[in-house]
Amino acid sequence: MGQQIFELETYRCTSGKALRNVRVGYETYGNLSPERDNVILVCHYFSGDAHAAGPADDTYPLPGWWDSAIGPGKALDTDRYFIVASNTLANLNACDGHTVTTGPASLNPDTGKMYGLDFPLVTVSDFVRVQKRLLEYLGITQLVAVAGPSGGSAQAIQWSVEYPEMVPRVIAVISPGLYIHPFAATIMECCAQPILADPFWKDGRYDPANPPVKGMTLALRLLTLTALSYDVLGEIGYAPAIEEAHPADSLNNKFKADAMLDEIAGERAEVLDANSLIYMVRAFKLYDVRHRLHESKARYLFIPVETDMLFPHHLSETAVAALQAAGLDAELFLLKSNGGHLDGLSQMEKVRDVVGEFLAK
Repeated sequence: MGQQIFELETYRCTSGKALRNVRVGYETYGNLSPERDNVILVCHYFSGDAHAAGPADDTYPLPGWWDSAIGPGKALDTDRYFIVASNTLANLNACDGHTVTTGPASLNPDTGKMYGLDFPLVTVSDFVRVQKRLLEYLGITQLVAVAGPSGGSAQAIQWSVEYPEMVPRVIAVISPGLYIHPFAATIMECCAQPILADPFWKDGRYDPANPPVKGMTLALRLLTLTALSYDVLGEIGYAPAIEEAHPADSLNNKFKADAMLDEIAGERAEVLDANSLIYMVRAFKLYDVRHRLHESKARYLFIPVETDMLFPHHLSETAVAALQAAGLDAELFLLKSNGGHLDGLSQMEKVRDVVGEFLAK
């Protein structure tokens, strides 16, 4: 069906500041039942978007980021469930030409210029509250579950304490847990710092035609590295990137693994918005629901990846223990794979039955 657009005349952020003319894109998969009772909300990860499933096409060069999970007969079975996925506020993909979001790269209706750092700080709660307004617009008052990987799992967990009457189940894949651990938070801040140091950033008032690409590339290089694993980079190897240009001969000659990271980060840096990355880092660093567990009525399924270096599986184990201590039903399934954090996106066929059984309970 492609991206559709949801609009809000006004939205008041958790900071108290109001946004006007809010627009976010969303996609749906499957069919909504006549009773409107078969809905699963899917929340995207840190740099994801609403294109959670579907094949590559002229707009999207790659399949949907959770295509291994969403579709007929898959973990989130579109023959049974109606899946809704939307862009967050301050979505990083604001500059790719098709992602609809309201954030620092949007035009401020009061000035006619890009918001930049005049955009109010937003939180995971804000992401969730805008999603709630979207569901109201769609006439949906009850969910089967909220699911998401990585930063999307933080949104899913936030849903369970923000709107407990709507959320009977949470599926948290490659999750940070109930808060962002200081180690992971520091990694996120390390991603923001190269942007702040780039002279083209100009205190957030950069020219959209001349953004801080170098800083963004360095940020994405680190972000990509943390999402991989020793096994993945071991398979790529540390040989010369170009056989005739050995790193022993010149500092300008690259190793294979370094060249791969440079290529991935460089391509993404051209279409992601630098200010939005900074805002997303702050939003997730502020995420913490530990003091609100008494508000939840949900059951939780955590699916960490064994080789995840960004959000190691012990974070999910700690979250499950805390939820159980709060009297809530929480379980964990460890996905054994060697690809690191990204396997929570690409290897979901391995947990199809686990997810199916959880949704059937």
